[in-house]
Amino acid sequence: MLKFFRKIRQNLLSEGKTGKYFKYAIGEIVLVVIGILIALQINNWNENRKQQAEITDIYKQIVLDLDNDINEFSNVIKYYDSIKPVYDAVISDTRTIDLLDDGLSRLMNRITATNMNKGGVERLKSIASKDSLSLYLIEIYDTGTVINTMEKEISDEIWLVINSFRDNYSWYPEWISKTITKDNSSKELQDYFVNSQEYRHYVISSYHKLYNNYIPILEYGIVELENIRKLINERIDK
Repeated sequence: MLKFFRKIRQNLLSEGKTGKYFKYAIGEIVLVVIGILIALQINNWNENRKQQAEITDIYKQIVLDLDNDINEFSNVIKYYDSIKPVYDAVISDTRTIDLLDDGLSRLMNRITATNMNKGGVERLKSIASKDSLSLYLIEIYDTGTVINTMEKEISDEIWLVINSFRDNYSWYPEWISKTITKDNSSKELQDYFVNSQEYRHYVISSYHKLYNNYIPILEYGIVELENIRKLINERIDK
């Protein structure tokens, strides 16, 4: 092709048609520039297509991450819903020895640590170009550290209570070594968990952290994650 254009220029020069030569040369330059611009446009289109394909793949991973996170939050909520009647009995001071079979002595024993799956989000952060959905998703997962902060506060309080049991009560070895029921526990241990106001105060403090703060945050988190999952699925299906 270049030889063809070069031959035309040489013919124009040999025939003394300088004006036509310059017009042709300019036209040839314009054609070359247009060709370069088209090539760049095609290259940009290919790069954008590759990036969109990568983002779609990342979104598919994030949907799986969201499913796991929603399930984890839901399981934590289900557990605390299941033992709430025992908490309520302690707070209202209507404890009975039968509640030992329902976990009365273990209210200050469970340490919860959720772990949000961030593999997809970390991949998303590495993408140079981010749309509003990507930025929103990154923000939600970054603020998820609030949940871990609350879990640490709950855990720290639990350890304080456990250490108090260890340092002050002779029934501690019995309590720490087995699942406590009304039929396998000592009178001293039963008396503490059924009648102690100290334990009641521990439980009231725990209730406030769990049911007034932590659980509502998890419930709100589930709603947000479900909304994001819906938006991502709509984006994938486009």
